[in-house]
Amino acid sequence: MSKLPLFSRENLESASKEELITLILQMQPQIIHLEAWIQDLEDRLAKNSSNSGKPPSSDGLAKKPPPKSLRESGQRKSGGKKDTRVKP
Repeated sequence: MSKLPLFSRENLESASKEELITLILQMQPQIIHLEAWIQDLEDRLAKNSSNSGKPPSSDGLAKKPPPKSLRESGQRKSGGKKDTRVKP
């Protein structure tokens, strides 16, 4: 797709109605192409290992859920034994 030239306000104000219509019609396919390209990039950014075929290693560190322990919690309180010695 060819790049369109840059226009200044003075150039556009001095252009005829037909020239402006031609310019808009030339720009329309490029705008449609760029919108589709942006949507494709946004769709790629939204994908991760849980909603695509990508491996979990491609998710990056910020997107990984915190690890969940497989151990069940016991019925005892955590920590050491209570000090039951008599203080002199």
